[in-house]
Amino acid sequence: MRAREFMVEAESVSTYNLINTLENLRSTTDQIRVDSLVNLVRKKPGSEMFNVDLLVDAYKENPGVKNMIRDIKDDESGVKYVFLKALDGSDQLDVPDTGDSVDSGVNPEKTVASMAKRAIGRRD
Repeated sequence: MRAREFMVEAESVSTYNLINTLENLRSTTDQIRVDSLVNLVRKKPGSEMFNVDLLVDAYKENPGVKNMIRDIKDDESGVKYVFLKALDGSDQLDVPDTGDSVDSGVNPEKTVASMAKRAIGRRD
């Protein structure tokens, strides 16, 4: 076999592991830091060389990955995040209109609850 054939196989294993990781994450959160996602994928056998460039390439070229990721972009503080699509396939977040703040459009109770869930998950 040629070295190129091994590289293609390794890339497909990484993409498979990425898809499995994204599928698991979509049931618990709607966003994750890019570096955290890369580390999660790297922990799986066959994906030790996974990096941000492979993530972006998979997002651009693989329809399975594109169907799970809404966007990859920086937040207000400059940290790069992967924003996941909802399990039902919708692109929009469900944000109820409480009328509390016209400018933000975000329910503060939902934000705090989401932050608490992530903090508890990191303690384990």
